[in-house]
Amino acid sequence: MANLARRMAVGAALLFCGCARAAAPAALTPAQDHAVIDAVARLVSAHYVIPEKRDGIVAELRRREAAGRYTIANPAQFAQILSDDMVAIAQDRHMWFDYDPAAYQAALLPRDANDSDPLSDAASARDNQGYEEMRILPGNIRYVRLAGFEWSGEATSKVIADVARFLHGGDAIILDIAGNGGGAGEAVQALASYFLAPDGRVLMNFHDTFEGKDYATRVIDKLDGPRLTGIPLYVLISGRTGSAAEEFTAHVRYFKFGTLVGSNTAGAANNDHVFPVAPFFVQSISIGRPEHPVMHGNWEGTGLAPDIAAAPGQALAQAEIVALTALRAKTTDTARREDYDWALVAANAALHPVRPDPAVLAAYAGKYGTRKIWLADGVLMYQREGREATALTPLADDLFAMASTAEVRVRFRRDGGRITGYDTLSPDGQSIPVPRD
Repeated sequence: MANLARRMAVGAALLFCGCARAAAPAALTPAQDHAVIDAVARLVSAHYVIPEKRDGIVAELRRREAAGRYTIANPAQFAQILSDDMVAIAQDRHMWFDYDPAAYQAALLPRDANDSDPLSDAASARDNQGYEEMRILPGNIRYVRLAGFEWSGEATSKVIADVARFLHGGDAIILDIAGNGGGAGEAVQALASYFLAPDGRVLMNFHDTFEGKDYATRVIDKLDGPRLTGIPLYVLISGRTGSAAEEFTAHVRYFKFGTLVGSNTAGAANNDHVFPVAPFFVQSISIGRPEHPVMHGNWEGTGLAPDIAAAPGQALAQAEIVALTALRAKTTDTARREDYDWALVAANAALHPVRPDPAVLAAYAGKYGTRKIWLADGVLMYQREGREATALTPLADDLFAMASTAEVRVRFRRDGGRITGYDTLSPDGQSIPVPRD
């Protein structure tokens, strides 16, 4: 059996999921309902991380069964109700139950040295080990969205090294784990090591009641990609940041290698193992707990607070503004300052959207030499002769970005309130006047 760090929040994509994924098979019989409850009760009694809570969880489960709550024929509905009850009874978000025939079969398979199986390895390969999006934001901020801390051994290590090479070229880094429900402890260890000096420090202590042992993970000395120390890091978090993603959040906070932006995390610290439950279910049981060496505890039930609070949907823009402002203050390079100023306008507009009245937008419509501007369904459109049309997105009064490129903006000119033309702007400060016909 692999160690607990490898199992940290296994199946964490399900942690915040209230839905079964496959079509329901034949209806469950009352005898099958009872057999499943028996199996879950045995798992709790044998493995739940807090021994003094085991009897109480089982007793409440039996009380609800006796009241007829689990006499349900539809397996998806049965799983949903039992899962909600397990989380509520234990007050532990890792105590979920799910109807998933594929996961049930996978849980029966032998594990390799990485505690993985062919099903999960194939899924991880398809979604790039959880690193689902990488892009360069204005101001050379490197953005990565990590949907889950997946782990397939060497395959994952190679992907993380490639991600590190991409991030290494940035003026600042934004790592988005706002929707990351968790995953494997090794994946956290590997990523966190890129932001820390190779000093061998303890990252996390684990207390494993399933295997009956304690052990620690440490910063990895030798990495395949460049270390990212010294590059400003901003990490986006939310109430959907859970489990292993919260471990990474704790490292950012307590090892002080980044700034947390967003809202309080989920508060799911206990480590789980996913057990198969016949005939086609899986039950996650909390079988251990982490202890951070700096906070001397964990985040179970409380979560972790951001350094900079941001409402849902605004964390990215807020992080961009903070990053760009800090970068601008540190540089004396005129070209870089112009680049950061250019990017700040768009970030501020994203955080505080400008929504001109349709009548205001209509005033911009007209012919501008070989270019025309018109209003279509409330959106200002721009087209140069012989080229495709593009939308103009408002950034400020009389200032618009072109949806087709981040390198060109339009600033309309007025004379006595009348639109007389516009200037085509570029990030280096150049301005080309275009008169209105």
